[in-house]
Amino acid sequence: MKLTKRTIDATAYSGESNARFVLWDDEVPGFGLRIFPSGRKAFVLSYRTAGRKRMMTIGTYGVLTLDQARTHARATLAKVETQGADPLADREKERRGETMADLCATYLDRHASAKKTGEEDRRRIDKHILPRWRALKVKALTRDDVAALHTKIGASAPYEANRVINLVSTMFDLARRWGFVPDGHANPARDISRFKETKRDRWLTAAELPRLAQAIDQEANETARAALWLYLLTGARKKELLTARWDHVDWDRGELRLDDTKNGKPFYLALSGPALALLRSMPRTPGNPYILPGRGPRRATAEEKAKAPTHLVNIEKPWGRVKTTATLAAWREDPQAAALIERLTEERTRTQHRNAPKMFAPIPALDEIRAAAAAEGIELPPAIDDVRLHDLRRTVGSWLAQSGNSLHLIGKVLNHSDTKTTAIYARFGEDSVRAALEQHGARIMGAAGLTPTADVSEIKTKRTA
Repeated sequence: MKLTKRTIDATAYSGESNARFVLWDDEVPGFGLRIFPSGRKAFVLSYRTAGRKRMMTIGTYGVLTLDQARTHARATLAKVETQGADPLADREKERRGETMADLCATYLDRHASAKKTGEEDRRRIDKHILPRWRALKVKALTRDDVAALHTKIGASAPYEANRVINLVSTMFDLARRWGFVPDGHANPARDISRFKETKRDRWLTAAELPRLAQAIDQEANETARAALWLYLLTGARKKELLTARWDHVDWDRGELRLDDTKNGKPFYLALSGPALALLRSMPRTPGNPYILPGRGPRRATAEEKAKAPTHLVNIEKPWGRVKTTATLAAWREDPQAAALIERLTEERTRTQHRNAPKMFAPIPALDEIRAAAAAEGIELPPAIDDVRLHDLRRTVGSWLAQSGNSLHLIGKVLNHSDTKTTAIYARFGEDSVRAALEQHGARIMGAAGLTPTADVSEIKTKRTA
């Protein structure tokens, strides 16, 4: 029959045992009205695509008129016939979620897992993206949403904010490829002004190194202590050293093969005498192949740890302790700063909870000392707590440059694939260049029969006619 409004209004459910009851329309093939036992009426469309019979609900009668539903049915059937579309599958895909949580999970599984920086991506997703947009549909994310997150993170960590936006941009480029958004969907992380970044230029000076070395030796974690010394002696990247294995050490050649490198190629790291001596003095954990063994999950049994040995993972905490110890040592060399630290320590001791462990001295936090010093007009000596773990690698590069080594050699030592990366150490070689020119100048002046002086004097030349 041809469906009419009168027919629809007059017909009630007459199925048996809650069976499906549909009034089919003669005008549009597959178009009909489904009547539920509850009395609710909805327009449906039955079609066949890719050899499969499908039925989808177009909309509720009363919300849609018969003419509107019939028009929609014709348009849908046209897409099925001409494009091979499956509108029900598209709707089910939309209903499944395609949320930011889905996109993040897919990104981590299909893309980040193959990247050297995959763990950093996971950290940023867990810290910044999921807490804010977990349930939001991918298609619903706007440029304003991304800009707001960028601004929020940038208030305290502008570099981190830029990295998060770059990550979102990459995710949406891949989202088109993976079908989360249509091909023409705009990337919401595009055209957002990044915070200005300056190249980090921090390394340990000759004055700072003794304090840091002493603080490293005072660190209780033996594995972390060895790791920090190896970073200073080799200039290896953080993960490359953490994943290094004993069977990759060539004792005869004095080399350590690093497989998990940034450029994905094995690198043979030359080991100096002090580095080899350190390795020889380090104890080995039975059954653990890593030079820097980890303790494994806290709740894992000894048997479970033996079956799945791990390398050191969390070196940031011991590194933070080392920096704090070195900074306090530097400050205590100043009488005023030392007196301030002692007074703050005594105040904390008096106010310490009676159940607190007595064996631990209540040393005030560095920020607390800074605030107290600023309030009392005390100028603290330079601190070391701004040094990052990667700055130990920069220290190796800068000290090599100051010793007169070529940029090419420094790039080989640090395994730089791009010469531009090594170029940042060029200025550290200025002292060597200056010394060479001083020597050259002295020879020139001596050959000319003049006495070199520390003062710059005019060199007179005879003008011939």
